[in-house]
Order: sequence, then structure tokens, then C-alpha cells
Amino acid sequence: MVSMAMWTACGGGGGSSNPGGNTGGGGGGGTGGQVNAPTVVSVSAGQTVLGVNITVVGAASSPTPNATAVGADGGHAFSSGDVMHQNSTATIIVAGKGLNTSMKASLSGPADITIGALQPVTFTDKTTGISFTATVSSNAALGARTLILQDTKNDITTFTGGLEVVP
Repeated sequence: MVSMAMWTACGGGGGSSNPGGNTGGGGGGGTGGQVNAPTVVSVSAGQTVLGVNITVVGAASSPTPNATAVGADGGHAFSSGDVMHQNSTATIIVAGKGLNTSMKASLSGPADITIGALQPVTFTDKTTGISFTATVSSNAALGARTLILQDTKNDITTFTGGLEVVP
């Protein structure tokens, strides 16, 4: 079991569903590739867009995926995220409802971090989540990365800036 510190609502909220392509960066999760990218349609007030059907749907999954805490090594997950070091391998843990090992995982930014297979995790307070190994290249770009998790029903949760690459 691992513990979770500073359990407050931060991070994500799913609810989007789309058949689109792939996002760039970060590498795919252990279950079949990167998260599907949204299809961007730009419109202004009162403007008509021809040839595009836009449907806003509710979340398909129950419970809806929601990443609320992330940690890198140390056995703790934080609502503020954590750091990963260049040229290292970190065990990433993610807490939240609706997270499971059949999800696809990726990180925003350049493709300089490899994500391993997702594993189930149960925290000391009985919160469930997932873990995976992240291998950070020696020349990985420094800065914050957003963790993106997509389930089999295309619901997505993100943890914005949840993992920061440091020297």
C-alpha cells in the first residue's frame, strides 16, 4: 500500500469523447498507445460552420475518471503533483476515482519520456489508482508536463502540470 498526502481536489475531470487522432509527446501507455487528440473547430459568436456536426455528450464511464493526486517515487501522491529527474526512471502513482489499468496514458510535451504498463494501486485510505514506470531521457526538456489518461469509453482526465522534469 502507498500513502497519499494533501488530498484535495486538483486535476482533471473527464467527459470528452471523440474518435480523433493522437496527441504528440510523452509516449504511450502500456495498453496500446497514446490518448486520442481532440478535433479543434474554431467558431465565433453567431458564426455557422459547414460540414461539422458538434455533439456535446456527458461522460460515458461510471465513475467518471478523475485524477486527483500524482506522485513520483517515495510512495506518496500529492494534489500539487511531483518532480521527475532527467536521466532517471520514476515510479509514478496516480490517485482518483475511475482510474484503471485499461486506460491509455501519455504526457504532454516532447516524446522524451517513455511510459510503461499501468498497474493497479490501492492507497492506505482505500482510494484506488494506477501506477506506471516513467523513463526520463538524459536530454528530456525541463518543465511541467500534463498527465493525460483516457479510458476505453474515451473519457479523459488530465492532471495539468502534474509532473515536472528537473535536472
